[in-house]
This record gives sequence, structure tokens and C-alpha cells, in this order.
Amino acid sequence: MTSRTFASFAASFVLAGLVTLGGCAATGPFVWADSLPAQSGSSGDVVIADGDMVNVRVFNQEPLSTREKVRADGKIAMPVIGEVSARGKRPAQLAGEIQERLKQVVVAPSVTVMIEQGAELKVSVVGEVRNSGVFQLEPGANVLHALAAAGGLSDYADSDKVFVIRKSLPQRVRFRYNDLRSADPKSIHFLLQPGDVVVVE
Repeated sequence: MTSRTFASFAASFVLAGLVTLGGCAATGPFVWADSLPAQSGSSGDVVIADGDMVNVRVFNQEPLSTREKVRADGKIAMPVIGEVSARGKRPAQLAGEIQERLKQVVVAPSVTVMIEQGAELKVSVVGEVRNSGVFQLEPGANVLHALAAAGGLSDYADSDKVFVIRKSLPQRVRFRYNDLRSADPKSIHFLLQPGDVVVVE
């Protein structure tokens, strides 16, 4: 088998797996995007995602400071206090939680958290789109950006059945294509995260 043939086979295998995932998820529960509370990852309010490199500084406590990549389980390892869940939190929110835990070992700790380098925003788009696949998007991309990268909806798509599957959420999030196109605030301000799967039925 040539390297080109093998690469084509591998790509087809991965894509088939994504289509299967989308099909299996289609029968599960969902919540409408416009019924969600204001997302912590909305426009102008960046949240930490798996693969992000975060810099945690504890003022005047260099041994307690660290620079960590967020693991696939959404956590980072901190000196002394151990593992801390970082995924889906704003830097200021994570800093506050670390600060509280450090009060057990430091008097009046002052903590800052910065995202030094964001993870690549790769999302999968499957189902009734013109070009299913895995796409690398710009940070801050929303569902409409992902659909555009996939060439838009197919002729057979149900425009009211656009879903996002995210491993940190218990349910799929459902969107109406017309809401996305008309810039409905809750729809367009739902920012995608690395590993999200967009499914169009």
C-alpha cells in the first residue's frame, strides 16, 4: 500500500467514525441554544480549553507558580495543592479558585492566570453539509463559522437541526440556522471549543 493510499484510507476511516458519532448522538437529549444561560465563553469572555498553555503566577511565591498545559481531562497540576479543574473557566475565575485553595498554605495569596497560548481550534463538522471533515478555525469561531468552513448546508439539511456535541456538556446544544444567520445573540455568542462536533441532520 503506498503512503498516499494509506493516508486516504486513514482519512476516510476517521471521517467515518465522526459520521457514526453524529448519527449516534442524534437520538440523545438536547437543549436549545437560546435557552442557555449567558455562556462563560461568549464573545469577549475567553474560557480555558483543553490544550491551552496557562501561566499561573502566585505573587512573591515563585515555587508555587507554574506554567501548565491543560490536559485532556481539563485539569492542570499545581505545586502543593495538586490537581485543579481548569476547562471551561475564565482565567480570573480559575485564579480565584486557586487563591482560595492556597489560603491553606499561604497568608493572603495573590494569584493571576493568563492563557499564554491557546490550543488549536479544531472542530468536526458532519451530517448534511457539503464537505464533512475536521476544520481548524480561528479562536473565537462560532457554529456559523464551522458551517461555512464545511461549505454550508446540503440540499437535504433540516435547518432547524444543527447540533453541537461537547464532551463537557451533558446534552447536545441545538441551533436554528436562521438564528445563526440573523445574528441571534445567544446563537452567535456560543463559541466553539477544541474537540467540538457540529452535526447537521
